[in-house]
Amino acid sequence: MDHLLVALQGLGLSKSASKVYLSALELGESTASLLARTAQVKRTTLYSILEELKMRGVVAQTRRGKRTLYIAEAPAVLLKRAKEQIDDFQSSLPELEEHRTAVFRRSRVYYLYGPSGFKQLWEKIFESKEKEFRIITQGENFLDYVKERYILNEIIKKKKELNIHSKQLISDSKYARGIIAKDARENRVSKILPPIYKLPFTEITCGNFVAFIAPRFEELIFLIEDEMFARTHRSLFEILWNSIR
Repeated sequence: MDHLLVALQGLGLSKSASKVYLSALELGESTASLLARTAQVKRTTLYSILEELKMRGVVAQTRRGKRTLYIAEAPAVLLKRAKEQIDDFQSSLPELEEHRTAVFRRSRVYYLYGPSGFKQLWEKIFESKEKEFRIITQGENFLDYVKERYILNEIIKKKKELNIHSKQLISDSKYARGIIAKDARENRVSKILPPIYKLPFTEITCGNFVAFIAPRFEELIFLIEDEMFARTHRSLFEILWNSIR
């Protein structure tokens, strides 16, 4: 029973409304008093809940003689209503995003952890709609978080689908040269840093944020979201990039 209540709440019903709907579903036709007893809600509260369910179109009201009866619509109707609400929200999303970007945004620092945090970072990169990011790396750092097939089948594949390009400064190593050999088909241009420069952290600059990916064992990623900070790091990257022949 509890899992059904959770499922109904996931479609936007309150806990009390979920209990009333589920009770109405089980009872078929029922009076308000029977519904209140079955759902274990106060009679005074029940009527506002029924109004909510009627407005959602998932409970119907009818009369039989002098009695008012309530009938639950099929669960598929509830799902249909939820999908309609999602469609309505999606149609308003561009306008809502305009309001969001119009508001002054303060600097933020996010902390992400482990493989799930690593994947979350890449979701943010892909959702940013930026067509280029810059990366300074030792090359093998990503393998501290995910297997190489995830990098190829998820990150690189999505990057190519979205036609995102990258500029990479990478410490010289056999592994790094293997990565560079695939630059053309992975939408990337690279320059090699001398092996004397050690890069325990990987740095990625994309749009208005800069991410720092910690090495093995720490499994920490922190992300600074600030336009001026990101602009500074893009400039520093370009200075370093242009200094390498």
